[in-house]
Amino acid sequence: MTNRPIRDLPAWWWAGIPLAMLLLTIAAYFASPDYIQMVIRKDTGPDGGGIAEHGTVLVLLPGIVAGVAVLRHYRTHLPHWLNGWVLAWILACIYFAGEEASWGQHYLHWGTPDLLQAVNDQQETNLHNIGTWFDQKPRTLVELWVLVAGLFLPLWWLIRKRIPFGKTDWREWFWPTWVGILTAAIYLSTHILGTSGKITGRHALQWIGANELREFYIAMFLSTYLLSMWYRLRQRP
Repeated sequence: MTNRPIRDLPAWWWAGIPLAMLLLTIAAYFASPDYIQMVIRKDTGPDGGGIAEHGTVLVLLPGIVAGVAVLRHYRTHLPHWLNGWVLAWILACIYFAGEEASWGQHYLHWGTPDLLQAVNDQQETNLHNIGTWFDQKPRTLVELWVLVAGLFLPLWWLIRKRIPFGKTDWREWFWPTWVGILTAAIYLSTHILGTSGKITGRHALQWIGANELREFYIAMFLSTYLLSMWYRLRQRP
């Protein structure tokens, strides 16, 4: 039992990692086109994926482990339906990481099965290149979650200096905390820049707002969400 206030994730995670990726991207952009491509390169090229793509897989792994720990050790502290909610995000992160690495194909370099080659527009061992129901549609829902639950609501609560629920309320565990605001804000900025680049045809904006970077920040946010839940639950009496 302890009367100490519940702390959230340390700053090196929720601020250090997204800011490091942002600064790396900016530095690479000003260095040369070759360097920025090292950051945002897709896995379909001869040189494989770039730093952002591999980083997406790496940052998801701690979140998956944290989510499993929540269900294993703290499921009795949460409503039953909320355990199902956590499980859904664990599976989403596993799918995200697996698809990003083509379920290991990018690292072990096996051949794509004939069945997937016939329906996958990039001939890879993944599902998100088959159709929009495996990629764009669920991704849109996740993006809305990042922006609404991860950015706008926490900012609104911080501005009002009031969170509209108590520490024992289920909403304490359902909603992301303030530690995801920075990552969500950077994601929104890259999304705006990337969209502006496509509209105007400016390659510089498309590089800074590249899809691989946006995916990295989405992954960072989801992992932070699960890690924050685990980190706070383990401090409770």
